[in-house]
Amino acid sequence: MKQVRENTVHIIDSAEVRVLSGPLPYTVENREAIVSNWTHERAANPTLFDGEFYLAPEAELTGSAFHAGFKRTSFATLMHWRRDVSQERPWHIFGVGVIVSSEGHLIAGRMSAQNAGAGRVYFPAGSVDDNDIVDGYVDYDANRQREVREETGLDLLDARAEQQISLVTGNRSIALFRRYYFDVPSPELVSRIEQYLSGEEEPELSEIIPVKAAGAMGDATPSYVRAFADWHFNNR
Repeated sequence: MKQVRENTVHIIDSAEVRVLSGPLPYTVENREAIVSNWTHERAANPTLFDGEFYLAPEAELTGSAFHAGFKRTSFATLMHWRRDVSQERPWHIFGVGVIVSSEGHLIAGRMSAQNAGAGRVYFPAGSVDDNDIVDGYVDYDANRQREVREETGLDLLDARAEQQISLVTGNRSIALFRRYYFDVPSPELVSRIEQYLSGEEEPELSEIIPVKAAGAMGDATPSYVRAFADWHFNNR
């Protein structure tokens, strides 16, 4: 992946990520630092939970096919990983279900205060957990569907899914974007999501933001997400 340009959309036909046996070397090598950082993270945000997490020691993009191998680790490892500036870190690979309105707007959300990414603006996405592993491989479509439903209350089965996947990498993260086209205008989608969030005890999102043009997403959004949004509006 080192030859793959960051913050650039790469159209792919398939993403195959399998689970490998054994511990993640990064976790073993940084065990003390991970424990120390987790203590600080929990002190700052007691709602954080150290559940299972998957990171990939290696990943490869060959033509229109993406392949990687995950190792099972912990959320505490990710929290240390986020503060580590090394470019030899393992890869964080996740799916993104992009909600597209009938006008072509993209529906984003601001993360609530209890989340590790509080205040950041993303499209609905979530890291892989054990429920996403089917016969040793990650089911990213199921992952996207679950995360969008949990965050917004929307069902991606009500939308038309595009065939292609848009891969964008940045700072050792690999985002696998897939757009889902709803035959519903953005004001109505926003209203539906807000109504859903109003019934949640601890909603994952604090604000719903329709993105209507290239350049509309600011510094609260990671660069690779902004790159995808700009590409969407420039390639309709």
